[in-house]
Amino acid sequence: MAIAASLPQSGRVECCYSTGPCHEHNFTHHAQCDACPCCRDTCDNVSSCISCQKKQNAITMVPRLGSSSNLLSLISSICTGESPENNSTQKTYTMCQLKRHNHAESAWILVGDTIYDATPYIRSHPGGTETILRKSGGAADCTEDMRFHSGRAQREWRRFKVGTLVACPRQSS
Repeated sequence: MAIAASLPQSGRVECCYSTGPCHEHNFTHHAQCDACPCCRDTCDNVSSCISCQKKQNAITMVPRLGSSSNLLSLISSICTGESPENNSTQKTYTMCQLKRHNHAESAWILVGDTIYDATPYIRSHPGGTETILRKSGGAADCTEDMRFHSGRAQREWRRFKVGTLVACPRQSS
């Protein structure tokens, strides 16, 4: 599936998912939106990508709507890909979202199905920056690496839990 995006004269990007060039919009400039169309993943250009802005707005509206009715909660869970019984305070992320956190400014690591933010430690890690970056963004499961660390370090990590990994609907189908 090719992903096309159009840049209108206003400078805002209108994204669409098509099998070729963007025929839906009559604009001459094209930019790329690499967000997964099946989950809550948004592209790096969310500030100018209308499709990702719509997705982000729908996600932020879901908890407010879901609390008022069981039906709305069920609809919200379908839209976000989460099970209806999930606690709204528990953060969940797909691998599509996790993969975006693989650099020195945002290095998230995966331990089993738990995601931790290693960014605060990246520059002071005794093993060096590359040891974290090599496995960040879900590139590898760091369960064995976590066991290697002292109990004190493992307890410290718990403070930097970001959330839990859930399957992207694209991977489920």
